[in-house]
Amino acid sequence: MPRAKIDPACPIAIFARAPVAGAAKTRLIPHLGAEGAAALHARLVEHTLAQVQRAEPNAATLWCSPDIDHPFFRHCATHFGIDLQAQKGADLGARMLGAFEQANGPLILIGTDAPALGPDLLREARAALAAGKDAVFCPAEDGGYALIGLRAPVPSLFEKIDWGSDRVMAQTRQRLAQLNLSWHETAPVWDVDRPEDLQRLWSFPHLHSHGQGLDPKKFRDPFVTAKGEKRAQIDLHALETLWINTGTLCNIACAHCYIESSPRNDALAYISAAEVATYLDEIEREDLPVKLIGFTGGEPFLNRDLKIMLEDCLSRGFAALVLTNAMKPMHLAREWLLALKERHGAQLKLRISLDHYAPQWHERERGEGSFEPTMEGLRWLTQNGFAFDIAGRLFSGESEASLRAGYGDLFAREKIDLDAQDPIALMLFPEMDAQADVPEITEACWDILGKSPRDIMCASSRMVVKRKGADKPAVLACTLLAYDERFELGRTLAEAVRPVALNHPHCAKFCVLGGAACSR
Repeated sequence: MPRAKIDPACPIAIFARAPVAGAAKTRLIPHLGAEGAAALHARLVEHTLAQVQRAEPNAATLWCSPDIDHPFFRHCATHFGIDLQAQKGADLGARMLGAFEQANGPLILIGTDAPALGPDLLREARAALAAGKDAVFCPAEDGGYALIGLRAPVPSLFEKIDWGSDRVMAQTRQRLAQLNLSWHETAPVWDVDRPEDLQRLWSFPHLHSHGQGLDPKKFRDPFVTAKGEKRAQIDLHALETLWINTGTLCNIACAHCYIESSPRNDALAYISAAEVATYLDEIEREDLPVKLIGFTGGEPFLNRDLKIMLEDCLSRGFAALVLTNAMKPMHLAREWLLALKERHGAQLKLRISLDHYAPQWHERERGEGSFEPTMEGLRWLTQNGFAFDIAGRLFSGESEASLRAGYGDLFAREKIDLDAQDPIALMLFPEMDAQADVPEITEACWDILGKSPRDIMCASSRMVVKRKGADKPAVLACTLLAYDERFELGRTLAEAVRPVALNHPHCAKFCVLGGAACSR
């Protein structure tokens, strides 16, 4: 076998089928239903893409079956910034061989059924090839393998293999020995294929099936629910908060980002200070009751205009809130942040995303090595007297009381002057899954739930985004629905005063039932 030069960024091919109901995860259909099984498959694909981006953010390709034109694959290309290729071949072996032959050099190929196949295993596989092994495998507990890496194509490794059986890895080992090839095996992983595998998904809450998937009849008509009841709508009571999405690019790729930000997703482009100023001018010209300008993303500190935008807001008398992961992009802005704080004090506030008080849980969402840089940022903010709060997430299966106690212990150890029992100082956001079944909110729900429409975010806030390729920014109803055109309200704040129909699962899960609000 030829000894190919090893590229330190050995590319990764990800093999995936389209999440078609009735054709995806067929052995799980009796347990989840066809729609639920397909939704789980889609989540597994997205989870795999996020894991790969952590290990190799610029060296992956998604190989699609039956073709690359399925809307789900187009969604992956847009929101993960990944190139698409079509799988070709009569069986799995032929399709995998085709990918290796096209690479004509070192390549790692993985599927999407093994959620535990994370960055560490990917790096181990790449290191094995770089060290001179001819091949590398991550065996699956069911007798197959979840990863194969080769320095160069080996056609006989893909011929006369009983694909889909528990003999795949054993047959492959025999073939490797016959060919006198050297190989390395990582620790085995489990995959999601049978009903009993679903229990193990509990350690990956964003992948959990949550029972049946979303009823496809729900959240279709902006005025009427699937049951024919009048859908709740929210009037803009008073525009008190204006959110600015600085762009979807981020320094990390989270496993389950609310708006799928990543180092490659630029679907929302960097907005400029001049574009933001037009909205600040409109607020002042129309004497709108805006009190707070919030900056979100992506990672706002990656936008080079953030300093100018913040100075503009603060000098006009607005309060400013920046949502950040407090990692390197914020660290690089320390000098001018200190200058802003000296001039404007607590008028400037930061909200730090610390998904859990325990490093292993935070890093399960944000990636290996992400906890300590965030803690370093928190220590610096504390030492320098900045106003800030913490945003955590309800994804570990713990009770809210247990979570707040855990954060309280962390704050005490780190001398962070925040009260973990204060729902403003520590905001715990519910997890969202647009494919999980949630009730639609009707006008009758307000009395049933004892809630007021005025408490919902879109009664007092709007968000400005700049879509990639657009000539001007647009105003949206919600910070969480950046890509849903149904929630785009116009170009100006004046155009965005019309009512908002609660026509999305997030409206129910996050705002109404979850009681969450981004600007509190």
